[in-house]
Amino acid sequence: MAPSKRTSDYVKSDLDHVIHPVGIIGDESDVVFTGGRGIMLQDTEGREYIDGTAGAANVNVGHGRTEIAEAAMAQMKELAFYVIFRNMSHTAVVDCAEKLDELTPEGLSRFFFCSGGSEAVETALKFTRFYWRNQGTNKFKVIGLYEGYHGTTFGAISAGAMGKGRNSKGFEPLVPGFLHIPRYYCYRCGFGLSYPECQTHCARYLEEVIKSEGPDSVAAFIAEPAQGGGGMIPPPPEYWPIVREICTRYNVLLIADEVITGFGRTGKLFALEHWGVKPDIMTMAKGITSGYLPLGAVAVTDEIHQGLKTPGSPLPHLLTYSGHPACCAAGVKNMEILVEEGMTENAARVGEYLQNQARGLGELPLVGDVSGIGLMCGIELVADKATRKPLDQPAKVLQKVLVRCREKGLLLRTFGDRIGISPPLPITTGEVDRLIDILGPVLAGLEAE
Repeated sequence: MAPSKRTSDYVKSDLDHVIHPVGIIGDESDVVFTGGRGIMLQDTEGREYIDGTAGAANVNVGHGRTEIAEAAMAQMKELAFYVIFRNMSHTAVVDCAEKLDELTPEGLSRFFFCSGGSEAVETALKFTRFYWRNQGTNKFKVIGLYEGYHGTTFGAISAGAMGKGRNSKGFEPLVPGFLHIPRYYCYRCGFGLSYPECQTHCARYLEEVIKSEGPDSVAAFIAEPAQGGGGMIPPPPEYWPIVREICTRYNVLLIADEVITGFGRTGKLFALEHWGVKPDIMTMAKGITSGYLPLGAVAVTDEIHQGLKTPGSPLPHLLTYSGHPACCAAGVKNMEILVEEGMTENAARVGEYLQNQARGLGELPLVGDVSGIGLMCGIELVADKATRKPLDQPAKVLQKVLVRCREKGLLLRTFGDRIGISPPLPITTGEVDRLIDILGPVLAGLEAE
């Protein structure tokens, strides 16, 4: 669709009226988009870009899928909205729950719906404390990972611990009762160890913290199966089986934040399937509708579901848009597309190709670590490869990467000193080559400076 105004008019109006998430207030917009098809986006000047980020790692099925828009529109023509408070329901939310039950790991068959990832995490945290209160215990502490990202509501910020207060600075004090342990980033091990000689100490350390805090006070451990906002970082293969065993042994709930990793991004429908691990609670969003409408969900086991019941009293948690009919309809159609078109399988196959091609960039002097899983890939830039010395001004250097890639028609994201690649799942090997052919020379050019 052609823009109705000049780019300069959109930029000025945007500056006058729109407050951008994680934007610098007062800065003009860099680009204004008008449309998208597949893995490509178009701006008001008619320029095209490879969407190397799938929006925010959420446009899993790609841009321009009119079937999803038509499903939402058809639902709105019949029932645009009604609440599902107490025991009321509607056909769209039931259909969505049934579809989720087909796709989620066996045993996670009860779903609470919300509008996005932060709400899903907030709900999971509230469910955790409410569940243990109903068991007559005082378990309330939640353990998360440093550099974990779970959203930006107060509970979600508290559960994560992004470096240099990236999400929490200026919002303190945070919610009490949250602790953090080093993450599973072998390139920069928080314990100064080397894999595999470390025997995956980052996972085993969870037991030490639970014992130190007292198992009777620790309610849950929460983490992303592979870190997204922390830089697109996968764990060692032994990590999650060890964590699952520890949580089971000490009666601690395991919350898997699959908001980014879910719905095919890692080459499995849900990332924990790579390691054969089932959580007690699982959060989902992003790929559930591929961003076409806001929707999130929390899946719980039957045991947790039973533990949330209080005879004669309602569950004291609600969201107006829980189970929004149009969003649920979009979710069902999106999930059908994911399965019928084999997008998870494509993410596994092309994801392996992406990881191999990206590792080739490791020969460049500024590239320290390249790691990822499926269509999640992170590249850390360093000042010195031999010593792994970090960049002196990572924000300045990484901004150059973003701008220069965008000028050449490639959109990427950065996380601290890491570049993030997370394209839509239908990407082809040829499109991966185009992406790398842009990124490689940009990184090489930085070294020349």
